[in-house]
Amino acid sequence: MSKKQKKRYDDDDGRTIVDMNVEGLPWYRKNADKKVEEEDKPTRKEMFAMIRGWFVAYAPRILAVAIGFGLTIALLVCWLNGWFVN
Repeated sequence: MSKKQKKRYDDDDGRTIVDMNVEGLPWYRKNADKKVEEEDKPTRKEMFAMIRGWFVAYAPRILAVAIGFGLTIALLVCWLNGWFVN
C-alpha cells in the first residue's frame, strides 16, 4: 500500500492566516513577536475599498431592518389611535 499524498492547492503559498499562539495550548509562547510586516498592511486605497464593500454588502440588510421597524411603528401608531376600528 502506498501512503496518501497530501492535497496540494494552487492558491496555498504557505502563509499562516490566523495566529495559533493561544493561551492554554501546549505551544503557547507568552512573548511571541507580534510584528506586522509592512507588505501585509493594506494601503489606503485598499482600506477604502474594503469599507465600501462592507457598506455595499450590508446596505440591503440595514434597509430591510429600517423599513420593517418603520412599518411596525406606523402600524402601532394607527392601532393605538383607533384608525383601524370602524
